[in-house]
Amino acid sequence: MNLSRSSKNTAKLHRIRSYVESLCGIYSRVARKLGVDRTYVSRVAKGERNSPVVEAALIQDFDHTEEELG
Repeated sequence: MNLSRSSKNTAKLHRIRSYVESLCGIYSRVARKLGVDRTYVSRVAKGERNSPVVEAALIQDFDHTEEELG
């Protein structure tokens, strides 16, 4: 592997870690914001439950995270 490719891979891995860290708390953040249980938010995100309010909050949090990470 050449240095340029290695550098690109390192940058990609850093970006992946940033996304994972930012998104790991999404269920907890949304649950706190809405006053519901984190597992309920998780089930809505997985499509096991239906809640337009939770879905909107998840999308809003995700969009905010994407903006922060650029």
